Amino acid sequence: MGRSPRTLSLLVRIWPLGKVLNRLGRWPVVGGWLQPFFRPEENETIVLPVGEAVQATESVVLPYVVLAPLVEQASARFVMNECLCRRAENRPTCPRDLGCLFLGDGAARIHPELGRLTDTEGALAHIRRALEAGLIPQIVHSAFDAWMLGILYRRMLAVCFCCDCCCVVRQTLRHGPPVFQETVHRLPGLSVTVGPDCVGCGRCAEVCWVGAIRLEDGRASVRPNCQGCGRCAAACPQGAITLYLDPAVDPAGHLLALVERRTAIR
Repeated sequence: MGRSPRTLSLLVRIWPLGKVLNRLGRWPVVGGWLQPFFRPEENETIVLPVGEAVQATESVVLPYVVLAPLVEQASARFVMNECLCRRAENRPTCPRDLGCLFLGDGAARIHPELGRLTDTEGALAHIRRALEAGLIPQIVHSAFDAWMLGILYRRMLAVCFCCDCCCVVRQTLRHGPPVFQETVHRLPGLSVTVGPDCVGCGRCAEVCWVGAIRLEDGRASVRPNCQGCGRCAAACPQGAITLYLDPAVDPAGHLLALVERRTAIR
């Protein structure tokens, strides 16, 4: 059995300390000391685009094409009662009751008072509800999450539903150690391009949560640290930004292979 709600509440109280460490992690000496805690071997996040049909041989509606196989093949599925990030930030405008979805044997060991075990249909319904609320899904394999919940890191995978203001991944990308960027990846095979209709209004840069879009010579330019979330494409009033999924790449198969290597969720 994982950590009790009471113990987890005590850990959430020290959440602000993490923000301090994130900012200190940008200092050379402190950053070097913190680097082992952000190793890609123990922390990996893949951002899934939402809100736009992704162009391929046919239009592909994500993230269901990627998440459904993970949910179907998991040995257990656990829906958290609340998002711990939003609970810690205590921002009432965010949907705090839309918590993470945990998959695998480790999910079955989460304390039952923190949420509920569900079947495939229940898990997919939770995903739909989160997307309808405007949250962006991220596939996360994090030793920190496992430690917080008191479950086995190698036996779980999380699907988080994130907002701009509270997500610890996004806060760490913005303010944390540079090494953390090595742990966050775009969906395999996905590219983001700016077409000739761009008028340089800057709306895409305003909504980009990792600062990956710059205005250069009156046009938007997508930088290498783009995570492919699709918010820029949804926000562009000219429809000038396109998300393209290489038809030769099977993102769901890639993620399942990653799960096989890194975890044992089945």
